[in-house]
Amino acid sequence: MVRKYMMKIVIVGGGISINAAANLVPLSLKAPNGLSVLRDLNEELFARVTNSGYPVSHFNLASARGWSLARLAATNQSDPELHTVLAGRQCLWECLREHVPDSAIADHKVVAEVAYTNSQRPIVRFAEGSPDLEADLVIGADGVKSVVKRSVTWDGKQDKHPAVFDGLVGVGGFIPSSDLSQQEPRGRMTVTFGGHGFFGYGACTTASQSNHFAQCTAPMGKEAVWWSTYETTDLPDTRNFDKEDILRQLKTRHAKWRDPVIQKIVDEAVIDSIYPNWIIPELPTWYKGGMVLIGDAAHAMQPSSGQGTSQGFEDAQILSVLLAHYLERHYSHSAPRARLPIPANVSEAVDQACKKFFEFRRPRVKRIVDRAKHMGDTKRKKGVFEEWLSYLILWIMGM
Repeated sequence: MVRKYMMKIVIVGGGISINAAANLVPLSLKAPNGLSVLRDLNEELFARVTNSGYPVSHFNLASARGWSLARLAATNQSDPELHTVLAGRQCLWECLREHVPDSAIADHKVVAEVAYTNSQRPIVRFAEGSPDLEADLVIGADGVKSVVKRSVTWDGKQDKHPAVFDGLVGVGGFIPSSDLSQQEPRGRMTVTFGGHGFFGYGACTTASQSNHFAQCTAPMGKEAVWWSTYETTDLPDTRNFDKEDILRQLKTRHAKWRDPVIQKIVDEAVIDSIYPNWIIPELPTWYKGGMVLIGDAAHAMQPSSGQGTSQGFEDAQILSVLLAHYLERHYSHSAPRARLPIPANVSEAVDQACKKFFEFRRPRVKRIVDRAKHMGDTKRKKGVFEEWLSYLILWIMGM
């Protein structure tokens, strides 16, 4: 029997993971583990997301000097196997947004702080003076500059774990897929490493008649995507920067890279935006008294992980399952094991769910963050010895 319980949840933020979370409560790479969450959530949504992007079966790791270093699988071990899907982030957001009712969204509200009432329930206060919202649970899905995180990690004086600029900046854009090689194999995404940064490209749409459901490769559509990463000591102003200078730097960095596709993309590139990489230092906790962090608010990681979106999906799924489990135990007054305490009230059930969520998710996220940091370091400036050493390591990875 499906039970429905009355509780008030306020979600701060509107990113990828919380669109998934809102469905789960009863450029973007989507790795197979994230796609599995979508399939568990809603088959129609899974089909819509997967078929809106390009299925990637393998990554081609190459050097700026023109050598192919490794071919790494981009699929999982399920039956049938799922491919990674490369698609625009806005496209993914729109697919998820279609499954969230308008009535659940409070538009144009800026959260000033999350605090506590005299009865120690979380309360959300707004910058523009809208009425406060009191809740049983506040979910912080508000990204690297999370307001909710400040409340969770606040020591009475300051946020001890602010977001950190990691010294890497991304640029990129969309291009016609005809700019890629005429011999471009199906399912390939190319990532190239050099002494002065990183460059990646690949198709991000399929032919209109393709319904691949991430289970096979498909012919390219009309659109592809490229991105490049470079190191800088100064945090750039994303709203006020010299586009022509960024373009000149892009062309200088990749002038001697031997891939003709990269040369064609760089020659025709137009720079509209830049994307500084922000990360969240490892937090001592993701929850505190009716507040919990998910996605980038809890563990923003370097884009080299290829797991940012998928980890947000996993957060949403696990938190939802645990909330349902502990609320069921409270309302049914039963525990599957005699030694487990039964939550005395909704607040206690929420706290137990959030505690278990953090304990369960933290080890996996930490492994991914550590691996992403290592991969991110390969995008930084390197001397000749470091460059060749990185090629050797990547070649060994593909053996």
